[in-house]
Amino acid sequence: MKIVRYLKKPNRVVANRRKDEKRLAVIFVGVLGLLSLILLYFYPQSAPSRSLIHLEGHSFLNKTIRSELAVKGFAEVQIDSDKSSGLILAFMIPTDMTLEAALKMIKPIVGRDGCTIRNINRFSENRGFMVMVDYYNQSVGAITFLRSERPGDYFVLKGELRQKPKLAIIIDDFGYSNNEIIKGFIRLNEKLTLSVIPGHPYSRWVANEGRKNSKEIIVHMPMEPERAEYKTGEDQYMIQQNMRRLEVEQRIAGAILELPEAVGMSNHMGSLATADTELMSLVMKSLKEKGLFFVDSFTSPRSVAYETARVQGLTSACRSVFLDNNRDKSEIQAQIEKAIEVAKRRGSAVAIGHVYQETLEVLEHLIETGKFSGISLCFASEIVS
Repeated sequence: MKIVRYLKKPNRVVANRRKDEKRLAVIFVGVLGLLSLILLYFYPQSAPSRSLIHLEGHSFLNKTIRSELAVKGFAEVQIDSDKSSGLILAFMIPTDMTLEAALKMIKPIVGRDGCTIRNINRFSENRGFMVMVDYYNQSVGAITFLRSERPGDYFVLKGELRQKPKLAIIIDDFGYSNNEIIKGFIRLNEKLTLSVIPGHPYSRWVANEGRKNSKEIIVHMPMEPERAEYKTGEDQYMIQQNMRRLEVEQRIAGAILELPEAVGMSNHMGSLATADTELMSLVMKSLKEKGLFFVDSFTSPRSVAYETARVQGLTSACRSVFLDNNRDKSEIQAQIEKAIEVAKRRGSAVAIGHVYQETLEVLEHLIETGKFSGISLCFASEIVS
């Protein structure tokens, strides 16, 4: 049998070949890495998404610009707006600063680091302006600058500053007591007009305490009703048919002397008296001389009190809604909602309630839950015209 022998390669040759293979592998990896770096360098980078730009812009406005405006004396306030306005922030313009000076100061604060002022919308009656802000050419919102003592009375609609509808709530029949219901109305943390009947044990107390607690006080003047059973009990101040001017004047003067905090008057009862044009003329002339306004409680469809006040040139208003003829709380809330709708439709409304526990509880609940956020609760003096 023939034996075949295989020759082995020298160890040095094998070692050199292995070294060459390693060098080639290193060179290959290096070339691949270099090509990757070149591709990464020249490959076009994708632009940030619109949502990312929007988030960055919002963050810049809410943090950097907000703090810098505060340092410059612009006090931040809260006002309502529709979604289309894109309102993010709102500030009060310092009282000692003109609109032009405010705008000059604001421009370099807002217009930097990618932010630009795209448009400036000036409000009517020098009430301020709104700046529309872009961040890297994308709209991110608006900042409003106001000049008003009551910024909460306004809202922004489609980039325009609008005044909220006004609702004055008058609570009648104070003076009989100073119980917890009375104190609850006085402590309510909203504008409220307290209508106080003169001549009762707690009339002075309510007027004084109400004024201390930032409530508006008016005289709830007894006037002659049609039904005889209601004519007794308040004879000292009641204005009646067939009274002469001096008698009317004396009774109104006496009521004002007892309640000097009063800035206006409404009628308590008066279905008969308020239907008398001549008598109402005497009342309105007296009130005009004293600088007071009049609110017609409109206890009778035959009342001419409001019309007479207008003829006499006296600032006045007329009741829109009674809140609590039905003392069920759901009915009271429904009447308040009705008053709000009237205010939104007409621009203003006057609602009259009474010193009832149910009325107080409904008001407390609606204030706490923000039911009045879409309107401006105001004093009766802010409604009369």
